[in-house]
Amino acid sequence: MFQNLFRKSPQTLIQLGNSAFENEEFNDALQYYLDIVNLDANFEGVYKRLGDTYFQLQEIDKSIKSYTTAIRLESQNSYELYSKRGDCYQAKKESINAIADYDKAIQLHNYDWTISIKKGRCEFEIGYFEDALQDYLRALEFNKDDPDLFEDIGDVYFKLNEPELAVTHFQEAVNLSSTHLYLHDKIGDCYKEMKKFEQAISEYNIILQTQKSESYLYEKIGDCHQSLGNIKESIGFYKFAVQNSKDKILIYDKIGTGYYKMGDFRKSVEEFLKSIKLSPDTFYLYSKLGRAYKKLGDFEQAISNFSKAIELNSSDSYSYNKRAESHHSLNRFDKAIVDYEVTLKLLGIEFHKLLELTDERDIIIIHNMQDCIDLKSFRGE
Repeated sequence: MFQNLFRKSPQTLIQLGNSAFENEEFNDALQYYLDIVNLDANFEGVYKRLGDTYFQLQEIDKSIKSYTTAIRLESQNSYELYSKRGDCYQAKKESINAIADYDKAIQLHNYDWTISIKKGRCEFEIGYFEDALQDYLRALEFNKDDPDLFEDIGDVYFKLNEPELAVTHFQEAVNLSSTHLYLHDKIGDCYKEMKKFEQAISEYNIILQTQKSESYLYEKIGDCHQSLGNIKESIGFYKFAVQNSKDKILIYDKIGTGYYKMGDFRKSVEEFLKSIKLSPDTFYLYSKLGRAYKKLGDFEQAISNFSKAIELNSSDSYSYNKRAESHHSLNRFDKAIVDYEVTLKLLGIEFHKLLELTDERDIIIIHNMQDCIDLKSFRGE
């Protein structure tokens, strides 16, 4: 194919390379462009084309090197070269370098709003939310018809804890494009953050009308019902969610917690056991299971599960306290006193400051511990 290369001029080779590139024959295009460099290393435009081709071949470092050479040699359209090199850095997840190049491109040509969007997305990824908002709003001055841009702005406002403004921009994106109906999910999250749970449920239901199998939406609706105090309804939605959920552990936990709040402690035990079967090393699940057994009056099982929680997390003051209460209920005052003492230590409560306590939880622990001491003394133990 490359016979008689010496007869082809750089002008002819650039045409052949561009044709191959347009046909997505990137390896052929690369060879043509490299042949040009061998003939004339300063041939205008060739390093930009090399950068484009290396980028398509996912040879990002070579693409960066080519664009850097192009920036040095070419004076025209250098803003575009900075933008393209920024794309390379972004592909390498080197966001700071990408932002620097996009910023340079904007300084040279601030009318290309697409560069502001790319810069904003880099800033968003690394948590520079105020900077991202500034770039998105700059882009909005030039393009008020891009639903993706309104979604980007909504995402930033949500991160900046301004859910009302997030809703406004998500809704604008939905109005601009029928393909952005999925944003009702994000709008629901905003209403949930604003504690407008009924409105959140309405938004999630819009998505469920077209995506019945989306278990995470059932979970979100369940969360809203739980926040509204509709525990029975929340459990129903969690049971739908768990069928296809990727995090069954969490859903069983939520169902167990729901049954606990309803006072159905046996069903609560069943759900926590399902969670533990899937995640046997999660300490707080044993703590919750122990709590349910304690409510059932099964103090031995309660103690066993609180002990397992403590084994997995020795700083779990809650389990120490509840194990102490369980021992207390079984008149095992020595063991109860030891656990109460550990609880106080973990909570950072010093014995000589007991009279200064104002927190009701701490006062109850002290009262229970003193009760054990008094009963032990009364029995002459």
